[in-house]
Amino acid sequence: MKRRKLLLYGALGSASFLINNHSLLSANMSSKKNYEWIIIYWMPYDNDLSRFGKPIMKMLAKGVQTDNILVVVQSDFLAAKQLTRNIITPGTITSENLNTSNSANEEVFAEYLNWAKSQFQAKKWGIIFLGHGGVVDEISPDNHPEPGVSETRWMKIKNLSEIIVEFNKAVDRRVELVFFQNCNKGTIETHYTFRDTAKYTLSSQLLLGAPNYYYESLFNYLGRHPDIGGAQMAEKIMEFEREDMFHSYTITSNQAIHNLPAKLNPLIDSIISSDWQDIKMNQIKTYSYFGNSYADIIQFFDKVSQASGADRQKYQIFSDYLKKSLIHRVRQKGTLLGRDIKPDDNFCGLGIFLPKNKQEFEKYRDLPIYSEVKLRELFESFMWK
Repeated sequence: MKRRKLLLYGALGSASFLINNHSLLSANMSSKKNYEWIIIYWMPYDNDLSRFGKPIMKMLAKGVQTDNILVVVQSDFLAAKQLTRNIITPGTITSENLNTSNSANEEVFAEYLNWAKSQFQAKKWGIIFLGHGGVVDEISPDNHPEPGVSETRWMKIKNLSEIIVEFNKAVDRRVELVFFQNCNKGTIETHYTFRDTAKYTLSSQLLLGAPNYYYESLFNYLGRHPDIGGAQMAEKIMEFEREDMFHSYTITSNQAIHNLPAKLNPLIDSIISSDWQDIKMNQIKTYSYFGNSYADIIQFFDKVSQASGADRQKYQIFSDYLKKSLIHRVRQKGTLLGRDIKPDDNFCGLGIFLPKNKQEFEKYRDLPIYSEVKLRELFESFMWK
């Protein structure tokens, strides 16, 4: 992380990605305006989502009607030679090209946060990722990361979380919300990875549509009610979104998710030490995305604890913790369904990755959850035999 910290805390002159930086890098510490909210969008649309970029920008511009909030968007579109940095204020979008075309480079993202911190200050911040979801540890691909290069590259969630943690510290822990506007990032692995980045995390357990339609209503509301916090902002995103754009949305409390090992490890220990009955994986409802297999976390541990004869009180403690503490709110009954999903599937809002074998697990073993929660031991006890 040394390189990323340098980008986050370096002098303004280190913002070497900018072209014609006189206009966007003109602020100094004494003249920075203090906004109620600053929302940072990351829009890596150098892929099949590119056609949605301009409609989203128009909806954002229509939504920002007051000068107490600021929306910034760093965008990358199909066939664009450079990333573009956009500042949205009432009636105006100020845009500037950057000296890079790689929106899958985490250091470019780190510089973006560094720039935002150097130019503006806010009582509250929000960070929103757009783009596809990818496998367990990936989001937001770039199909043309370098001029003349057609090769899909992805951002890694562990790297991104470390960058945002440092940014959050630098702005006195004022990041209220991280929103994954990506398919299938409503997983326990993702939310645990981002537990120190913001007060709340918003995601979708299954598919999301595009371009989404909450923007105008959200920012109109936020301008009139800037006193709300990250949980309330996430609730408004869920409220203002069209039902055909999602299956479900989940808000988690990042303060509560720190307790996950203490709540889940006793249940796992009980499962592993119990007298196993025969459990067949086809008894567990699963769904897939980008070749990875997942199950709803409550359904999974309910089935496995029953089949193993584990202590049901430990399961109930975990279930209550997840539903009443970790998950702040779920909005279900969206009409966007995947191939594996039925309208009556009773999902809680968070999934869990089910690695097929040790080899698949090893690809993601550096995710923080695997060093603190005994999932590997659980998988070894019955799934990989």
